[in-house]
Amino acid sequence: MTHQVYPEYESLEAFVEYCLEEEVDRYSHVDLQELAYSLRRSHSKIRKELEEYGLRLRYREKEKEVRGWRSNDNDRWYGKGADRTFGGSGHEQINGFSGQEG
Repeated sequence: MTHQVYPEYESLEAFVEYCLEEEVDRYSHVDLQELAYSLRRSHSKIRKELEEYGLRLRYREKEKEVRGWRSNDNDRWYGKGADRTFGGSGHEQINGFSGQEG
């Protein structure tokens, strides 16, 4: 499966021309990712060069979650705020090590 590269992401100059035609002075993190992928260069180098052209990275808004009256007050161990790859309530460690006989 190949990734389709759009014409505005084929080169840095093409992206700058695209931004000038659209009359925008800010680009998104998605644009930066597409440029890094198509040019096979690091994000920081591309961002620095775009800043030399006068383009700035758009501030990424924090996604807000609406919590209702049925939402969990503390979703630390389960739910959307939980991270399944880290931590836990601690009973796994106790049962696995110190809760074991011998």
